[in-house]
Amino acid sequence: MLDKKEFKVLGNFFLDSSKLIFASLVIGVFVPSAAGKVPWLTFLLGIVMTTLFLAIAVKLSKKGEQ
Repeated sequence: MLDKKEFKVLGNFFLDSSKLIFASLVIGVFVPSAAGKVPWLTFLLGIVMTTLFLAIAVKLSKKGEQ
């Protein structure tokens, strides 16, 4: 099983991953591109993945504090 420090490191990994997903899939959708249209599926998938990774990060961080 993981110890407290490892839970905290894993929580930080998921937190950083959620930031990267948000920046690339959610904010990146609104950067002008050659296609000219907004890919709504990418936008929605980015929101869902960001929320999921953030929830995992919070859960792991709480386990690391116990």
